Amino acid sequence: MPKVHYSFPLAFNKFSDELLFEYTRLSHAISLSGEWGTSEQVDRAVKICKQVNASKPKIPTSIAVNYSVWHRHFGKDLPPTDTGPTHRAELEHLQKKMELIRDALAAANQKYETDIKLTAVLFDSEHFHTRANDAKWNQAITDKYNAAYDMVLKIFPKVRIEWYARGAVHPGASPTGWATASYFALDEKGETFGCSLYQVPEIGYTREIFRRTAQNAEKHGCNEVTPWISLASGYRRQTDKYHVFSLDWNYDLIYSWQLGVEINHPWFGMPERSERFAPWNKAKIAIFYPAPFDPRVPHWGQHFVAYVRGAQMIKSLPELPEQKTETVK
Repeated sequence: MPKVHYSFPLAFNKFSDELLFEYTRLSHAISLSGEWGTSEQVDRAVKICKQVNASKPKIPTSIAVNYSVWHRHFGKDLPPTDTGPTHRAELEHLQKKMELIRDALAAANQKYETDIKLTAVLFDSEHFHTRANDAKWNQAITDKYNAAYDMVLKIFPKVRIEWYARGAVHPGASPTGWATASYFALDEKGETFGCSLYQVPEIGYTREIFRRTAQNAEKHGCNEVTPWISLASGYRRQTDKYHVFSLDWNYDLIYSWQLGVEINHPWFGMPERSERFAPWNKAKIAIFYPAPFDPRVPHWGQHFVAYVRGAQMIKSLPELPEQKTETVK
């Protein structure tokens, strides 16, 4: 694909080497868990990246790490202003895990005589919520994010850091029907905003979520927005409530194809077409959630193929099993 697509951590034990190679070749990245990832997984990721990079692709494959910071050790009932033992334990755990990844990556690169990079750390931090007219509370949240940000850059100085839903604008129960995610005060360290495209077949919402988040980013001096994409899953409308996140949503493949086209081809993201589509050129990368080939998302593979075909401007959808017909002789 024309852009790097990171993801939620891959379930390595579910991937054959052949499938992992093909997925990595198409997406340009292998994503693993910073909390539960092992040195063996890093070793395998480096080995596969080496095989893919042997063909000298335009975009070399690399590794990303997912991490849910401030979710593991920090006291669940403590305010963000607390900097006691669990605050320190959270940062110590982050440091330990990042150093484990760094050392495993160095060992694997030496073993395979490669220089595979860790190019992204994908932070999911949904523990804190900002408050209106509470500067002390909000500053404490910012300080916690900055502490994690600085910790990672100390270990991986050139890595991209992505904050899930930073500055995201999404449908909400407000007079306008829209709301801004309250996880961030938006003065924390970070180079990108992010938004969840978890309603792919609702193409109007999908475009407007990205469009509004991009406008919010511009207000804060940020020119890059990262979409988190749910294929064959997402927020599905219900009769008894607004929506429910469904892991098995086999909507029409054309919508995954169309999103692949729009995100990956510059023509669709040009400023003069931002009202017709969205300013997709602000998306330098993308991230898949749920994880690729998650067994709970049975149709993910078909929608991924459709998305990739869109990204490659291949004007045909993958054939579904039930559509196959036998030739009569």
